[in-house]
Amino acid sequence: MNQSPSRSNRRSQFFQVAEYTSAAASVIGVVVSAVSQQVVYAAAPLSLSVCLNLVNRRRFEQQTEQQIVQLDHRIQALPPADNGAVMEQMTQLRQQFTTIEATTEVRSRLEQLLEEFTASQQRQITNQTEARSQFSQIQGEIEALQRQFGAIEQIEVLAQIVASLEQRADQSEVRSQLSQLSEQFTNLQSELQILIDRITSRLEEKIERSEVRSQLSQLSNELRTLQHRQAELQTRLSDLQRTTPPEIESIDTSEDIAPPDTPEETDELEILALNLGIDFGTSFTKVCFRDIVNDRSEIVTFSDEATNLDEALLPTKIAILPDGRLLTGLTASEWQQHENADFSIVEFIKMRLAHFDLPQSSGNWKFEQIEGATEAEAIEDLCAYYLSRVISRTQAWIRRNKAELILNQKVEWSANVGVPVEYCDSKAIDRFRKVLSLAWLLSNEPQTEVITLQNLHAQLQPLRAKLETAQIDCHAVPEIAAEVWSLINSREADTGFYVLFDVGDGTLDGCSFQYRNDQGEKKVDFYFGKVNPLGVTAFSQSLAAELGVTEIDVKQTLFGDSKRFANQIRASKSRKAIQQLVARVVLDGTDLYKEHGFQLMPHGIKRPLDIRIGGGGGQTAFYQTAIVNTYQDFQHSKRGIPEYKLASLPTPKDLDTNGIDSQEFYRFAVAYGLSIPQGEQPDTRLPSEMEQARPNLQKDSSANPSNYDEMRGSW
Repeated sequence: MNQSPSRSNRRSQFFQVAEYTSAAASVIGVVVSAVSQQVVYAAAPLSLSVCLNLVNRRRFEQQTEQQIVQLDHRIQALPPADNGAVMEQMTQLRQQFTTIEATTEVRSRLEQLLEEFTASQQRQITNQTEARSQFSQIQGEIEALQRQFGAIEQIEVLAQIVASLEQRADQSEVRSQLSQLSEQFTNLQSELQILIDRITSRLEEKIERSEVRSQLSQLSNELRTLQHRQAELQTRLSDLQRTTPPEIESIDTSEDIAPPDTPEETDELEILALNLGIDFGTSFTKVCFRDIVNDRSEIVTFSDEATNLDEALLPTKIAILPDGRLLTGLTASEWQQHENADFSIVEFIKMRLAHFDLPQSSGNWKFEQIEGATEAEAIEDLCAYYLSRVISRTQAWIRRNKAELILNQKVEWSANVGVPVEYCDSKAIDRFRKVLSLAWLLSNEPQTEVITLQNLHAQLQPLRAKLETAQIDCHAVPEIAAEVWSLINSREADTGFYVLFDVGDGTLDGCSFQYRNDQGEKKVDFYFGKVNPLGVTAFSQSLAAELGVTEIDVKQTLFGDSKRFANQIRASKSRKAIQQLVARVVLDGTDLYKEHGFQLMPHGIKRPLDIRIGGGGGQTAFYQTAIVNTYQDFQHSKRGIPEYKLASLPTPKDLDTNGIDSQEFYRFAVAYGLSIPQGEQPDTRLPSEMEQARPNLQKDSSANPSNYDEMRGSW
């Protein structure tokens, strides 16, 4: 039954309005979906809009068909002469068809856009679902690993096991326990590395959710801290495995065989006296040990493989980890393994220690404050801990690499530490001796807990109480005196007056002394000594600030790699400070030498002033030239000073360099001299003693100007 036109039109209008309404609802649904991330708000109105579109399309097609049929009937009913009316109706029909086709194309494009948007929303939802799934997976992996290993709690348990084994390193069962513990560490390290790799890969995917990114970063930091802790314990374990006495490897572990190192048996062994010479440097620490019975010294290389010079130089610094743990006593390559770790570095600990007794000598030294370690006793604690690690590593290296030397012998240890000669006439020498003694006691204490900046003082307090009663064979010795002994032991030095300069990384030390032979006894009298922060790095920093250039530019000029700033450096105040120190050591030393009744050129025999230079910086042309030019720049000829003759320290005949080139001896001259124990060193008188022994002679004050600028030539 046919519907009336008006009813059909009303129905068409209803469907059109419904379709437009659903399209508007689709737009609103898209916005709500983007905000709430729920697809249903966009999907429902979109689906309704598509359905209404299909209905309307069908209705338009039906209406078109009906119009065509009606038109055909009307054409047949028209008389032949009414062709104009037919043509007019045909034109109207074409316009209707064009409108219908355009509307259909628009609707088709709208449907395509809606389908693309729906697919995009679905991909976004899928990505978010995958992100949540990945985060949940990572959390599950971490929880599983923590349940399996106990994370940090198990690390602390393993630390206690290591400490326990360190106390029982002479028991026959230790090898088996060490092997099991090493296997646990290896497994733990493998699992941790796998987990960290997974977290790293997740972070690289750049997940946009901020809470996911924050939690992943926190978990990654915790795992890195755990890995650093484990690496430190692994190092201790490796050292313990290597330092176990070699006899243990071959003995039977059954109960009926007693360990060979019982007190009863060691009492019957021959005594091997070994003295450690510790060159506690500003930037690097070097060690030599001496077999006192055989009068032989050796350089400690801290390496079990091929000899590497860098491995024989321990950086003098301490790392404070975020949790307060202390890390120190590492070689250069071991520090490189931790270069990306999160910790703060404490440097110049030696100069910090001396600063409390000679603050006026610190000059250009400016130390950053250490939270919780600003008092003198706190700095003593840090230095004692550092030296204890040096002592432990040295003894471990000797046991591993000189096993034939200590085999079937009872080792009696002693040690000397170097102190700048200027400090030896102050309370500083007592402080250095106390710190070395504390370090010695600490190195022999079983470590039952991790040492931190917070508990270090508590661990050392009981040891401080032992200092007055314990017999500790540790001594503080002037560093340049140790270099003088290396010069004398080389048998290339004649008796007479000498000047010696040691150019380190941080300081420039100078002293003037007399070497004499008193009825077969070697004696050394120090007339004057001076130390200033004019070593290579300290000088470069000062000069860079003065000239307004970079430290790298300065060092390139110092080492001869560039001449760009050569003229500026030559005319600088910093270079002048070096020459002022040289002039003072030479003039004050020679004046006092003459006052004691000696002559620089006895019987009118002309011979140059013998100046020796040591230390790493002493091999650079800059320092050598600055020292030699002091003679002319400060007009020393007018004071009766002979021309300078500059030479390096010779290598002693009784030193085994253990593969290090003998040309590098200047780096180890102080450590070598310190390895010579007290009793075998030449009798020494320090500058204060020489001042007190000064003959009461009338001095011509006009001949000894106090201002060295008066004696310099034009610059």
